[in-house]
Amino acid sequence: MKILHIETGRFFYGGPQQVLYLCSGLNDHGFENILVCPTKSDLGRIAKDKGIKVIEVKCKGDLDLFFALHLSKIIKNERPDIIHCHSRRGADFLGGMVAYWSGIPAILSRRVDSLESNLINKLRNTLFVKTIAISKNIYNILSLSGIQPDKLILIRSAVDSQRFLKSKTKEEFLDKFNLNANDFVIVSAGQLIPRKGHDFLIKSMVNLRELSPRIKLIIFGQGHLNEKLKKQINKLDLNNCVRLAGFDLELDDYLSHFKLLVHTASTEGLGVILMKASAAGLPVVAFNAGGVSEVIKNGETGLLSDVGDRYTFENNISYFIDDEARRRKHSAAAKSNVKTEFSIQQMLKKHIQLYESIYNE
Repeated sequence: MKILHIETGRFFYGGPQQVLYLCSGLNDHGFENILVCPTKSDLGRIAKDKGIKVIEVKCKGDLDLFFALHLSKIIKNERPDIIHCHSRRGADFLGGMVAYWSGIPAILSRRVDSLESNLINKLRNTLFVKTIAISKNIYNILSLSGIQPDKLILIRSAVDSQRFLKSKTKEEFLDKFNLNANDFVIVSAGQLIPRKGHDFLIKSMVNLRELSPRIKLIIFGQGHLNEKLKKQINKLDLNNCVRLAGFDLELDDYLSHFKLLVHTASTEGLGVILMKASAAGLPVVAFNAGGVSEVIKNGETGLLSDVGDRYTFENNISYFIDDEARRRKHSAAAKSNVKTEFSIQQMLKKHIQLYESIYNE
C-alpha cells in the first residue's frame, strides 16, 4: 500500500515529529511512504536520513494555488492509494481538494482544538473520508461541529519513551546552557505565539525569583513574539534567570536534566512536549487547557491550574522546588503513564487498521 503524506510545517514541532514517527513505523511494516513537505524543512531533512522518500514543495498557505498545482502533479505521478494530510497550513484544505479531484481517498489528522464555523467544517468534511482527532478533547469539539460520527476517529499522538533513556551528561547540560549545579532549571517549549502564554510565564518569574533565587527558566521555540518577549525580559530585569534559547533540535538530548516543564498554553490540542517531558521524567506544571489533562494527571504526574490563575500556577512551581521527594514521585508516575497511554506502537497499529479499512472498501 502506498501512502502519500502532506505536512507543511517548516519546523520540527510536535506535529511534524508525529509524522516522522508514523512514516518510520509504516516503513518497518512494509508500507510505501511518500512525504510532501516544504523545501529545506527540518522534517524533510530528517526523514531523508531515515530512508523515507521526500518531495519538497513550497507552500505559502491555504490560498497558494501553485502548491495545489504541484501537489496535483505529484499525485498524478505517484498514484498513491491513500492521501494523509497532517497539518492545516495549506495541507488540509488544498490537500483535501486536490485529493478529492484526483479521486483518491484522503484522511486528515486534526491537531488543534480551535473552533470553526460549521460551514467550514462541512466543506472540509466533504473532502475527507476520515478525520483523525489526536485527542479526546479535539474529538469532542469536532463531534459538536457537525462532522458525522462515522467519519471521525480518535488516534492519540505518541512519543518514543525509549528515546529518553539516552541523553547527554549532566556536565554537558550545564556547559551548554551555562548553568550552575545548584540551579533549579525549568523549561518551556513551544512556538512563540500568543496562545502559548509566554508573557504570563515571564511575569510569573518575578515572584518565583523572589521565592527561590536559584530558579532559572529556559524557553525554547521561535515565533513572531520573539522580540516582544526579549523586551519584556529586559524590562522586568530577568536576564539573569530567564533565557530565550530559540528552536533547538537537540532539546530531547538534554530534557531529562531539567527539573520541571512549565506550560502556559491557553488552548492545546494535546501537547507533544508534555508527553516528551513525562517520558524524560519531568513533572509538569501547566494550565488545564484543551487536551492537557489527557496527558497530565493532576496531583500524580504534575499539577494543573485554571488558565490565567497566577497564584495557583506559581504555588504549583514552588511546590516542586521545596520538596525533591515530591518531584521524584511525580517523575516516576509521569514516566509510567506516558509509556502506557501514549506508545508509538498503539498509535501505529490504529493508523494501519484505518488505512486497511479504507483500502479494502
